Amino acid sequence: MNRGNFLFPRRKTAVNSAAKKNSSRATEDRLSQLPDEMLLKILSFLDVRFVVQTCFLLSKRWRNIWASLPVLNLDDSSSEDLVSFENFVHSFMSARDSSSNIYKLRLECENELEDHEFVDSIIDYVTDTPSISTTIQVLTISVESVVTNLPELSVCHSLSVLNLSYIATETTNFDIPSLKKLILRDCRFECGMGDSLDLFEECVNLQYLYFHSCVYYGDVKSFIISAPQLIQLDISGFRVDEMFDEDCEIELVTPMLKYFKYDDSNLYSFSSDIDLNFVEKIDMDDEEDTDPLYRLIELFEILGQAKFISFSTEIIQVLSRFPEILEDQSSPFTRMQTFELINGTTSGIPSVVQAYLFGETS
Repeated sequence: MNRGNFLFPRRKTAVNSAAKKNSSRATEDRLSQLPDEMLLKILSFLDVRFVVQTCFLLSKRWRNIWASLPVLNLDDSSSEDLVSFENFVHSFMSARDSSSNIYKLRLECENELEDHEFVDSIIDYVTDTPSISTTIQVLTISVESVVTNLPELSVCHSLSVLNLSYIATETTNFDIPSLKKLILRDCRFECGMGDSLDLFEECVNLQYLYFHSCVYYGDVKSFIISAPQLIQLDISGFRVDEMFDEDCEIELVTPMLKYFKYDDSNLYSFSSDIDLNFVEKIDMDDEEDTDPLYRLIELFEILGQAKFISFSTEIIQVLSRFPEILEDQSSPFTRMQTFELINGTTSGIPSVVQAYLFGETS
């Protein structure tokens, strides 16, 4: 037995406790010596509520640093309930230094909000505060809520990344010319009675567009993606009135498109009145659709300039069902350099499909 540890356990605990306290003070002192800019950069990785609590627990040197945070992470997981979270956010916004810039703002709630105007009030604060509207670059909203004032973001000329999840809106046009990256996840759009919809026509600098499991309510028959600078397009789970509408067509007006990814259980018809000469990579997975052959052929013709192609085995299975049709088709991929079969090997591809894809028989 180690008698020293047995006889004097409390003394050791006291020594360790004192050592930890001294170490903590030393760490705080070292941090306090850093310039405000560096401290704010460190604090920007943390949730706002935690930052405020930490600043008030430390020395006077820290007391008001939270008011100038350039990055706001607002997450309801840090609060006991939604009401206290909403109250905290409103109090924080009214108390922060309104002259300090905000470059990134993330609002995330796992549960449905009690105040249905809460998200709109945050957007109002962003657009009505000059020190934010002129500097914000990244805005993330992940909240199950109705949002009515998305168009107001058009005044944010520095906004380059917009990430929206779980919102419902009647917005039918993202009029944000500065936007370069737009991510839409599980969003619901009320589109009205018009038969065509072009959400992105004012996003003249948009380079990356991703929409996953979004639903568009209305009589949409033509979903237009017109973005003159779009480089990457990623589509999955596209639905009209919560179902696959085979009468709806997706029109591509994207002359600079390089990367096209489509991952869905159904394939929509695609069209384009312009040549997509810069397409380099196609990544496609179609899981369940039983008869999309002609839609596939039309899409491949549109994207025929691709150099790097990746297909799921399901795509090959669809092509394999109609050998007599493929025999009359020339290969659309005249510039193909590499081909990848996801979860499979090219040696198992039927010869008629190989001839169609690669322009030769094996």
